[in-house]
Amino acid sequence: MSKLIFFDINGTIVKRDERTDIPYKKAIDSFLNVKDGMDGVDTSARSDKDVFIEVLEIHNETFSEDKWKEFLKLYEEQLKEFKESDVWRENVHSKTFINELYKTEHKLSLITGELSIGAKYKLEKIGVWKYFKTGGFGEDGLKRFDIAETALKKAKKLYGEDFNEMYIIGDTILDIKTARHLGAKVISITTGSNSKEELEKLNPDYIIDNFKEIKDLFL
Repeated sequence: MSKLIFFDINGTIVKRDERTDIPYKKAIDSFLNVKDGMDGVDTSARSDKDVFIEVLEIHNETFSEDKWKEFLKLYEEQLKEFKESDVWRENVHSKTFINELYKTEHKLSLITGELSIGAKYKLEKIGVWKYFKTGGFGEDGLKRFDIAETALKKAKKLYGEDFNEMYIIGDTILDIKTARHLGAKVISITTGSNSKEELEKLNPDYIIDNFKEIKDLFL
């Protein structure tokens, strides 16, 4: 029987470091006409829109849908500009693992705070966007649980319910909480914004440093 496997993006599929969010940060600076407008803002496991709202508050601006639409245009421009750069790089053999998973009966999906357009640019750069036919993205909800619930609905609509287990693979404490919320098992990878010790406190089903460690679980 197949498994439904949800992946996070930053810190999980894509290596997370100071370069990962450069296009988003540049779009913020352009929108606000400031330098380092996102200093001090934690983006981990949050929707892009939620981050945008916080940044506006920090700079004493109120959110509106018109401002959001204006920002999205600037963000897409930055995504295009960095498309061929090295800001997005594969995380600990994620590409090989996903490629092998895709050849099995397992079903693949995404749960991410990334807008779908950002997810597409990042995962196309890594070479795995084509493997994800569905997912929950930043436009599907302001908070992680809302995005996850939508991702599950989309997956069931696409794949039916022909799976006997669900897994979420992510790098944050919130990924663990999201898995519990959906009734899924969770695989925590120690390559993101939470340390191994922080992740262990929430007792994930598996803790890994590299995707090679869970090949026997799915392949």
